[in-house]
Amino acid sequence: MDLVRVKLFDTPVVIKNEKKIDFSFKKAEALFYYLLICQQATRDTLANILWGEVEEKTAKKNLRQAMYKIKKDFDMDIIISPKKSVVMLNKDIKIETDIHHFLRDEENSIEVYTGEFLKGFHVKDGEPFDEWMMQYRDKLKDLYMQRLNRKIEDARSEKDVQTVIAYAKKLIEIDNFDEKPYRILMKTYADEGVFHKAIDVYNCLVHVLDHELGIEPDFKTSKIFDEILLTRNTMKVKKKKEVDFFYGRTYELSILEKYYKQFKTNEDSKSLMIRGDAGIGKTKLKEKFLESIHLEECILLEGQCYQAEQYYLFKPWNEIFIKLVEIIKEEKIEIPHLWKTIISNIFPSFARENGDGITHLAEKMDLLKHQVIEEVMIAVLKEVSKRRKILLVFEDIQWMDDISISLLNNMLMHQKKNNIFFIGTLRNGYEGKIHKSIRSDLRHNRLEEIILNPFNKAQVQEFVQMGMLKYSWNERLYDQIYHETKGNTFFLSEILNSIKEKGNMTYMSPKMKDILKNRFLDISKEGKELLNIASLFFDKVSLDMLKLLTSKDVLTVMDIVEELQSRGIIREVSDSEEISFAFTHQKLRAFIYIDQSSVRKKILHNHIGLIFEKKLHYDKRDRFLYSKLIYHFEQGGNELLALKYRMKNLDVYFNFTHELFPVLKDGNIEDEYVSYLSQQEGIKQIKNIEKNMIKILRKESDSEEIKRLRINFLHIRGRYFIREGEYENGVCDIQKMIEIAREIKDADYVIKGYRQMIYYGIQTYNVEWMGKYIELGLDLAKAYNDQKDTGIMLRLKGIEKLMDGKHEEAEEFLKQSIRIFEVVNEYEDKYTLNMAAAYNYIGEIRRQNMKFMRALEYYDRAVNVCVEKNVIGGLTIFYTNGGQTALDMGDDDRAKVYFEKAIQLFDQLNTLWGRSTAEGYMALLLIRKGEYKKALKCLMRAEEYAKKMKSPYEMGLLYRVKAEIKVRMKDNGCIHEVFKNYLTLNIKNYCDKGIEFLKQVKDPYEIEILGVLKKNA
Repeated sequence: MDLVRVKLFDTPVVIKNEKKIDFSFKKAEALFYYLLICQQATRDTLANILWGEVEEKTAKKNLRQAMYKIKKDFDMDIIISPKKSVVMLNKDIKIETDIHHFLRDEENSIEVYTGEFLKGFHVKDGEPFDEWMMQYRDKLKDLYMQRLNRKIEDARSEKDVQTVIAYAKKLIEIDNFDEKPYRILMKTYADEGVFHKAIDVYNCLVHVLDHELGIEPDFKTSKIFDEILLTRNTMKVKKKKEVDFFYGRTYELSILEKYYKQFKTNEDSKSLMIRGDAGIGKTKLKEKFLESIHLEECILLEGQCYQAEQYYLFKPWNEIFIKLVEIIKEEKIEIPHLWKTIISNIFPSFARENGDGITHLAEKMDLLKHQVIEEVMIAVLKEVSKRRKILLVFEDIQWMDDISISLLNNMLMHQKKNNIFFIGTLRNGYEGKIHKSIRSDLRHNRLEEIILNPFNKAQVQEFVQMGMLKYSWNERLYDQIYHETKGNTFFLSEILNSIKEKGNMTYMSPKMKDILKNRFLDISKEGKELLNIASLFFDKVSLDMLKLLTSKDVLTVMDIVEELQSRGIIREVSDSEEISFAFTHQKLRAFIYIDQSSVRKKILHNHIGLIFEKKLHYDKRDRFLYSKLIYHFEQGGNELLALKYRMKNLDVYFNFTHELFPVLKDGNIEDEYVSYLSQQEGIKQIKNIEKNMIKILRKESDSEEIKRLRINFLHIRGRYFIREGEYENGVCDIQKMIEIAREIKDADYVIKGYRQMIYYGIQTYNVEWMGKYIELGLDLAKAYNDQKDTGIMLRLKGIEKLMDGKHEEAEEFLKQSIRIFEVVNEYEDKYTLNMAAAYNYIGEIRRQNMKFMRALEYYDRAVNVCVEKNVIGGLTIFYTNGGQTALDMGDDDRAKVYFEKAIQLFDQLNTLWGRSTAEGYMALLLIRKGEYKKALKCLMRAEEYAKKMKSPYEMGLLYRVKAEIKVRMKDNGCIHEVFKNYLTLNIKNYCDKGIEFLKQVKDPYEIEILGVLKKNA
């Protein structure tokens, strides 16, 4: 029986009975290959794919000729046409192809693929065939690469290194521009310790990309290369280093181990604070403890506090929550979406890394109090700790900001289950500040201090003997060392390092500065240059920054780093985003830094500041760069830029929620203004910026840049004064801001100024004042065709009319505002809350006129707009208003749904607006359902929140609720029994008090309800 074997991978070859077939012409050969893959085809298809450029009659004639020639070339009927319209291969003839083996035998398919499909084959005037051939070629190549990748994954799991390497090389052969197989090869060689081969692979990729495409490897590949170099150098350093030793502190170490053991076994345990002088060994003790435990038993979260960042909100927790993101992913821990949203307002990467879109708690403004953020951060830590216990470590806690300390204190104080074990290090001299914040933990025996004292003379003797067993020590040297170091561990270690490197005590000096100087004597010129640069950073310096500032390639930089690591001067810092390095001790950094000229430091600090500026995202993530920008620009003498970022940072601390969504209650505007800073601290920060501003203005005041800075400052200070009730100062600042903004033709800040004046009018209930600035704002917005500002001004115009009792006009302006924001939202999608607020105000108009069904329609629209766009700010108000309206129209079930949703959000957001109303009315609903004890708890909470808010309207509603309950107590003994000790006044008294409060707002209908209750009492 005849056998035809066909090789279609690489250069095609056709063999019949061991004899090669040479086709008469190319298109006949192409026809044969096409049928081999497709098995059969219509004459029309074959004519079009091979002779599509000629008339149909000619094409079919050519097809018949090609079929005849193929039969003649094979000397048999290898192609047949059982139906006139269909052409196919003869199934009676045995034909074997490498492609059929490849497709059917996946296990051994890798060896079958010897090259691309029909390599080098081309048909003249046969574009359709060439197109089909290329598509099928790509399909087979993709399938081959998928199988290679699967084989690589299998080989990795089986630790078959040679197979991984072989198949990764095959992937590179197919596509030498694809970086993924290069990364696989690099990692594999590095894991095997063959670092030179990993480096060769990277260099090969660099050459290919540069020579062929003129580009560099991508970030992932470069990062892997940097990590490989770091690992190589670290291994070298470890080989060079003598075995490190740990002296003394055995008692202190035993305390750490004792409480950690109790923590692990769920016994009563304590968190620990290690306190002592700088250089006394706090970090060393902590590291020794971490080495002694099995870290896989728990999650280790480490944070570092820096002096340059001690006034920056939640900064020490940033790295903690970046690490938590990965843990939450790995452990598949379910975190409520709202928690992610709230935390992402402080740590923006939290939601982004979790793969979630950020829900808007408000547009541009942060509606959250720091207490809310604290509660949610603690809740996330607790949720993670349920899966695995957490060991939380903070270094240099004396530099932690007050709010971060408050969070730490609350976390320790409210631990019910012992799932978080805290260790902190604290420098002597700062314990007063920390003890003041965490005194309750000390008082309630939840935190214990471990105090490290300097070594005495006998201990110093033992320390140096253990450090250098073979050195010839004597009493004179012991005395000299003790006198020099005063038993400080850092200086003792530095003396030993000096002796190890010099071989003797020749360089010993009566001043510790000289001991440090000796430490750096034999370092290479490049090493000193790198240390000078690293000392400019108060925390750590990234590898990328070192490459940039030294103008050296990564290999050269890593060689220098290796030298400094081997001398114990710098160390690698764990960083989730990039490879970074820091000094092993701040005293070493301080010595190098002080030793440089002030001119050099200024130039470099300014240059570094400008580099950091390029990393800004112009969103909430930037707040974590402000500390670095301020530090470098201040040290670089760049007063303008330092001031600019000081103001941006201060803006983060001030929380101006009223500006976005003033809450309207029966014609009165109420707002809840919360700052992260106390009033005293706020004034202090403003005065500090004002002092720097005056200093700059004395030197130069005419440039546009300085005028813009001044506008920004006046805007911040003016807003702050107005919120604090210092109206005269606030209005003066905003007027001056508007004047300067007009002078430099900055319409954006002019209209911001107008808005501040309007908010002042809202706060002081000055409708005429509001009207004046609303008209100015509308004119300016229309002149610049600014739809967004026009919409905002129309909404404010609606509020003005509403406050003036002109309901029809108010509604018309609010509807105009909504129409504008519907258009703007289509392309900007960030003014949802403005639309929702306008719907809410229209709902309030309807409710005031006792048109309850229509009011509910508008509250529901406000809710739906927010829910659709994941905007949470304002929902508590919309739900509360809806519940109040449903209750007043007698629909208890609907009211209950509204109030339950409102209270659920109140609990999560910890906001006060409207909370007493929701709790109070919920008390009424519970009474109607016979749940009297629950109703009493609701009423007590309502009173607590109303007193905190001090809102006449909410106090009035509270007394309305009390009056209604008092009425029911007359006829229901059960209600009387539950409420008798809480509601002790008579119905008339409650009605009178409610009316007294409600008269302070503009014509609320609830006065009529209280009047009826009083009359029927």
